[in-house]
Amino acid sequence: MSCYFQGCTSKGTTREHIPPKAFFPDGERHQLLTVRSCPLHNNAKSNNDLYVLAHICMNASPSNRAREVWEAKVVPQLAFNGDKFRDMLAAGAKPASEGVAYPVNKERFDDFFTALSCGLIFKSQNAPLPPDYRIGHIYHAFTSDADPALQKLEAAIGAFYSGPPIDSFNFGKPNLENERIYTAEIFGLAGFAGHITIAHCFFGKFKVTSMLSKF
Repeated sequence: MSCYFQGCTSKGTTREHIPPKAFFPDGERHQLLTVRSCPLHNNAKSNNDLYVLAHICMNASPSNRAREVWEAKVVPQLAFNGDKFRDMLAAGAKPASEGVAYPVNKERFDDFFTALSCGLIFKSQNAPLPPDYRIGHIYHAFTSDADPALQKLEAAIGAFYSGPPIDSFNFGKPNLENERIYTAEIFGLAGFAGHITIAHCFFGKFKVTSMLSKF
């Protein structure tokens, strides 16, 4: 069987977890779905897992399980290699009205959510995302210098995809179970007949909308 990642023709000789194991406390890994992956698309994404998890926890805490996962999974890594990870997260941080604002490497987030989206599609359809799709992501919890009209549009998109899809746009369910940590709803026409939207939500608070546009 081939790799789960869009456009990859290599054999899936390893198993990729979606979401990653680091997102779940020990003993609560019943939600750990896996897809077949080539070594490249398994190992390459793993470098972003902890980085993305740390920022999600900081944005979602103390909601739901975010603080618990932060303490169990992120804190032990902060001092690793001479505080390198702690320093990387704190670089460029500035005071904000509600605490501290931390800059985010959007490229690393995009790589993470592109891989996660490809995994969810493969799991729900037993087939990889076709090559005629382009993938983009909206991070509703992050602030930016984007045009106010664009920010308003992104907020409207998040609100529109805030519930389960109607039957005709139910693209399939990947059977996620631990809803206090992660949920995903997939909207789209069966058979890759049009655009696909994935509404991710971590810890009941941190929301991301992945737009898979067909060309």
